[in-house]
Amino acid sequence: MEKELSKQENSSEKVIIAEIEKGNNKTGVVDKIFKGSMILFLSAMVIFVFINAIMRYIFKTSIPVSEEYARFLFMWTVFLGVIAAFQDKSHVSVTILIDHLNGKVKKAVYVIGQLITVVTMILLIIGGAKYTLSASTYKSVATGINYGIIVSGFLIMIAGSTVIIIKDTFRNLKEMDKGGTY
Repeated sequence: MEKELSKQENSSEKVIIAEIEKGNNKTGVVDKIFKGSMILFLSAMVIFVFINAIMRYIFKTSIPVSEEYARFLFMWTVFLGVIAAFQDKSHVSVTILIDHLNGKVKKAVYVIGQLITVVTMILLIIGGAKYTLSASTYKSVATGINYGIIVSGFLIMIAGSTVIIIKDTFRNLKEMDKGGTY
């Protein structure tokens, strides 16, 4: 019995390692642009904050535009980071119930959970679109950037995450049909 559990654990570890390696080998153009954008936003944010810190320490003043750009870049870095977490499957996922189920019951519970997730994402898209439209009537104080542009990252985050969820759901269902684990 213990040998069977050990074999299953080793098998699960191999599947997880293979998935991670497969995820790390993605070199598509969209993936490169996406990751490049995240690096650019994070780097620019660090530069803005560093310059502002130096300005405060040496000259006893700050650059308000720098603070605002850093805040906006932070928001976009978080939005893109959420998509990256979904893509790499590094987000939190509670699977206590589904891990103890088998067969059709497991598949049914999985589908119900994924449907609830997609419905939630659709509600977030609707609410996010309304918020983006209302925010687009305002401009930021220091930079004059339209807030609609800034908060539209939320819609991109939710839409990107939803596409990944749907894609992964169909892939996982095919894997379950073959008798594998997802």
